[in-house]
Amino acid sequence: MEPNYGYSNLPPQDQESLGGWVLVTFIMFIPLVNIIYLLVLAFGSTNSMAKRNFARASLIWMLVGIVLSIVMFILFAAMGASLFNEISNTYGLLAL
Repeated sequence: MEPNYGYSNLPPQDQESLGGWVLVTFIMFIPLVNIIYLLVLAFGSTNSMAKRNFARASLIWMLVGIVLSIVMFILFAAMGASLFNEISNTYGLLAL
């Protein structure tokens, strides 16, 4: 059987301008606005597949960062509580 070398059914994508990407990068530096903008790009009806994929990837990395931050906070809080308990037991201070 011959491989299918036909044309793709996807519509042609316009090239993104440098100014468009500079604007996206600038908006990413503004707190809270960047999250709203990424949600609009990721799940809205934008014509740019590149910006949609960029927004989805950025949101995934943000979620990974939030989860890792929560895990690290819990670990450091547990270590701090253990250290405080050890110090208070050693010096006879108020124990937890």
